[in-house]
Amino acid sequence: MLTFFYSTQTCSTAIHIALEEAEIPFRGVEVSWKRKLNLAELEAASPLGQVPVLVKDGQALVQSIAILEYVANQAPAKNLLPAAGTWERSQAMSWLSFIGSDFQKSFLPMFMASRWTTDTAVQLEVKKTVMAGIDKHLAYINQSLAGKDYIMGKQFTVVDAFLFTIVGWCKWSEIKIGNHPNLVAYLQRIYDRPAVQKVLAKEEMLDFIPS
Repeated sequence: MLTFFYSTQTCSTAIHIALEEAEIPFRGVEVSWKRKLNLAELEAASPLGQVPVLVKDGQALVQSIAILEYVANQAPAKNLLPAAGTWERSQAMSWLSFIGSDFQKSFLPMFMASRWTTDTAVQLEVKKTVMAGIDKHLAYINQSLAGKDYIMGKQFTVVDAFLFTIVGWCKWSEIKIGNHPNLVAYLQRIYDRPAVQKVLAKEEMLDFIPS
């Protein structure tokens, strides 16, 4: 059985959702640095000491995109990614790359500003600039969702698990999404999926959707 290391309020939620959607048996190990929960086991599984980590037969797989692709490939009947070698598969991988690099990393200054400077005026200026950049990404996503149920069209994929998770960070960053109606409807559509509800309840994040 697979062992999955995760921590709430991190990108590992996307993997958690993907595993539930794929209906793949796994042992979930919650990690918390604040509560010092399962840190030794995480370090033993992966020297990076970060989540997400997926372990199979004693070997660790790290990095969200790689894990999401692996999970999708283990449940082909679920169509969690388009077929390998197709244009659609490359589009899906492009979305995963965008989410994991451009979009996810754009939140970092929001969470780190207080560590970089104690000057509150500078912190506010940093956050103001960052919020403008994030909103530009949100506008791009909103436009891309026009006429679609999911980011790849009519089919839910692991891309949606990842996108839903990172857009959810807007709630903690106090970034409003109300002016992106396609995105608002999309988030609710993902939120209502049984697998997503199961994960959010497990991670105590049922209030995850930003306004």
